Amino acid sequence: MAMTGLLCAVCCAPALTAQDSLDVLITGGRVYDGRGGTPRDAAVGIRGDRIVFVGEVPAGTVARQRIDARGQIVTPGFIDPHTHAYEGLPRLNTERRRNLSSLMQGITTVVLGADGRGPLEVKAVLEASQAAGLGTNTYALTGFGTVRSKVMGNSSAPASAEQITTMRALIAKAMEEGAFGVGSGLFYVPQTYATTDEVLQVVSAAKPFGGVYDTHQRDESSYSIGLFASTREAIRIGCESGLTTNIGHIKALGVDMWGKADSVLNIMREARARGCTVVGDQYPWTASGTGLSAALMPRWAQAGGRDSLRLRAADPVQRARLLADMRENLRRRGGDSTLLLINGNAEAAPYIGKTLKQVAQAAGTPAVDAALDLVLRGIDMGVASFNMIEADIERFMRDPFIMTSSDGSDGHPRLYATYPRKIRRYVLDKPVISMERMIASASGQVAATYGLVDRGELRAGAFADVLVFDPQALREEATYTEPRKLASGMRWVLVNGVPAVQEGVATNAMAGKALRKR
Repeated sequence: MAMTGLLCAVCCAPALTAQDSLDVLITGGRVYDGRGGTPRDAAVGIRGDRIVFVGEVPAGTVARQRIDARGQIVTPGFIDPHTHAYEGLPRLNTERRRNLSSLMQGITTVVLGADGRGPLEVKAVLEASQAAGLGTNTYALTGFGTVRSKVMGNSSAPASAEQITTMRALIAKAMEEGAFGVGSGLFYVPQTYATTDEVLQVVSAAKPFGGVYDTHQRDESSYSIGLFASTREAIRIGCESGLTTNIGHIKALGVDMWGKADSVLNIMREARARGCTVVGDQYPWTASGTGLSAALMPRWAQAGGRDSLRLRAADPVQRARLLADMRENLRRRGGDSTLLLINGNAEAAPYIGKTLKQVAQAAGTPAVDAALDLVLRGIDMGVASFNMIEADIERFMRDPFIMTSSDGSDGHPRLYATYPRKIRRYVLDKPVISMERMIASASGQVAATYGLVDRGELRAGAFADVLVFDPQALREEATYTEPRKLASGMRWVLVNGVPAVQEGVATNAMAGKALRKR
């Protein structure tokens, strides 16, 4: 279906004549097509929400708006396949729906449903979101976590045959309504309680529709089954479900896994040789973002929710076991100085911007005791966990099957600064990859993986999600201490042909579309 749409867009797009007028004409720029092709000097003509030509400007062409792109590059808008920017749609306020944190980086399309938290009522959610107004396009993954929580709550019990049947029906309905695949977050409670077979039985309900199995895999480190077994599990679920496996924010997390990127990539290559379709996405930061309890708490202790956790913590034997497991998890992540507390509720305010080590020293208690006390008091804060090394980040980045993503979440600078950071640090300064590869990994490759028809490319017939910028002027402004500063340097960002950023300034246009798989 996606290929049919592509061929139609290329072959059926009307040829531009001298009498035709354009809404936008971009001239003088160096054009990157989004497919990894050699950049070339060309003009881009836009009418309505579509590109009508890339190349020479026909004589006599009239344009309502002209953009002089001399000294700059022209690229497809970036597509973020793993972010939490739109988590909560359609109930987000206007500011969140405007999505400036994404737009100012050049992101014009974002996923809804990372980590298995996607909607079940896909049609209703997308229609309500579109009606409310969107600054960027969005596409939905339905959620394994959402469906398991709906059917089983926070239970750690195995799913019954009846429950699996119910979950499968909900997944099938979501796919019928336009989801592009199924997301999971098997690292997180309660999804982590599901066995491989349970996940496979539920996710395979999407097989008749095709799409992507996108996963925050069960173990990115050595928490439970280990990174290698977890990668094989993720691939098995996707492959046997007839879906593309995308390993979200792929990494080698923690001291036990440092230097193991090649081993993970070899597992993926072996699976592709067997006929499975396996890709990954990655953000260029040494710190991940998660919750304090997710980082340190053993999953057995979280079964049944916070009340059950309190009962276990009050029992001396179970408390001793709990703290021992937390100490081991803290070791995996590199120690108490590597956990930076970044967000939380009102009671968390005194701790934001401090490391767990600093909080523990102030309390006069060991680090894991301080962390447990916070969680038991209902202060389960977000953390930036510095648990990766540059060598692994660069090795994953060089692999042609790894796309760019942000995993953007509040309190971590990656929500505001990922794409400028990758261009500045890994394309211009080091460099690790070429600009052509960077642009493709952030646009056309993502569109092809997810089946986002007519997105992610600069060609006649494609939707006019277009960027104009000088890479040398692009800057990540957000930091770990000031994580909500907008990126700078994007001169023009067009979403469906409408300027969302004009001469470096946000226009507040709501030109995004809620996309449905077709």
